[in-house]
Amino acid sequence: MAVLEAVLFDLDDTLLQTDTEAFVRRYFGALEAYFSDGSAAAPGQLTGWIMQATAAVVDEPHPDRTNQEAFTDAFSRLSGMETAVVWPRFSRFYREIYPTLGEGLAPMPGGVQAVAAALNQGLKVAVATNPLFPLEAVRHRLRWAALSEDQFDLVTTLENMHWTKPNPEYYREVAACLGVESSRCLMVGDSRENDIDPARQAQMLTYQVGDGDGAHAGGDMHRLARAIEEGGI
Repeated sequence: MAVLEAVLFDLDDTLLQTDTEAFVRRYFGALEAYFSDGSAAAPGQLTGWIMQATAAVVDEPHPDRTNQEAFTDAFSRLSGMETAVVWPRFSRFYREIYPTLGEGLAPMPGGVQAVAAALNQGLKVAVATNPLFPLEAVRHRLRWAALSEDQFDLVTTLENMHWTKPNPEYYREVAACLGVESSRCLMVGDSRENDIDPARQAQMLTYQVGDGDGAHAGGDMHRLARAIEEGGI
């Protein structure tokens, strides 16, 4: 077995307990309200533009552009807003409104301990959340998880990544940013589709938060913390 050099942690439902359905309702409701400042968008139209632009980021390869550039271009094309004004408006939303949306979110039991265990073992540590949100938003989600950006060697965001989950190229890009071979990385996540299977396709070790199965190590975050401390991964 390759020597472990890095641990990658998904965020939602891995380090952060979330009620995804409730959060998504609050998030899009807040966005619609924020952008309803006399624009021509009909109710719900903004949500549609965001979802279509996000789908373009996920589905259309753009290795020479960041995810932020791809999203901004797609959203501008759909909405008719000038590219130069799209991101400043979103940036202000994430700075001023997004921090108010954390109701019901809480640190995943054992998550802080698992991160600390990896750091104590001298491993590189990354937040490998799907890079469809800007750094400002991810910083708030880390705060809700009782963690901070400066604990990690890398936090994947809309601004610094060129691929997204579930593409295995995303995991290869993360490993390259860390300066570590994929085979020496452990990906920790809750989703078989977005985290476990594509990370394994990139030759990473995996730990599925939850039950796992015979082919995938799994369990809760307390168990992971103990395994890292004992060198049992």
